[in-house]
This record gives sequence, structure tokens and C-alpha cells, in this order.
Amino acid sequence: MPKSPRRSTCRRGAWTASGTHTARGYTTEAAETIGVEGMKADCDNINLNKKLAADFRSDVFGPGVKGFFYKCRRVSPDTNKYWFTISSADHAQIDKLCDPHTRYPVVHDEQHDTYWIDEPFTCTRRADPS
Repeated sequence: MPKSPRRSTCRRGAWTASGTHTARGYTTEAAETIGVEGMKADCDNINLNKKLAADFRSDVFGPGVKGFFYKCRRVSPDTNKYWFTISSADHAQIDKLCDPHTRYPVVHDEQHDTYWIDEPFTCTRRADPS
């Protein structure tokens, strides 16, 4: 009797995008007062420890997006700039991430007690799973 073909156990690869992104931090959800301390603490933490978000902005993209933030710089009194690599097995999620028209609702960061407004992501490099 012939052997059945062996099934691959390889996982699907991930689509990735890298680039920069800006965000503004506030002390309340109303986004009226700049959260200077929270913005500084977030930058310091990323520059020292890096940041891996296992389910990055699932409120916007759905589940499965992995975000890695490895550098942060304050570029104006109310704005931080971040360098990122983000991946997903779903190509559509990466397309949405890199779309400058994608809108992001205010999100609360419990670690730094800061409310963030994410601005569009600028994807300078994209790669497919191959």
C-alpha cells in the first residue's frame, strides 16, 4: 500500500512593514491636555527596553498583528515619533496599517496612564512571507 503524502508542518509566513509613526499623548480621553510625563516615560521605556505588542491595536486591525517598537524620539511638545516593524499573517491587516487614511480611536496605555492618538503609519519597507 502506498504511503500517504507527508503534510507540511510549516506555519505560514508573516507579512511585515517597517517605518515610522507619530502619536500624541494626553492626560485624559478628551485629549485636551498633553501628557508630558506619560509621553516621556513611553519614549524612555522603548529606547531602553524596546516594546513588543502581541496583539497590536486589535480594536483597529482585529487579532493577530504583532508590533515591535525599537526607537522613540520626541519631535515636538505634543508628539512622539516611533520606529517600528509590524507583522501579520493577514496581508489585508498590513495594507490597512500602511494606508494613510486609516483612523485610530483614542487608546489608553495603562502602563504610563496616558491616552494616545495614533497618527497614520508611514511604511517605508514592506516584505512578503517568502
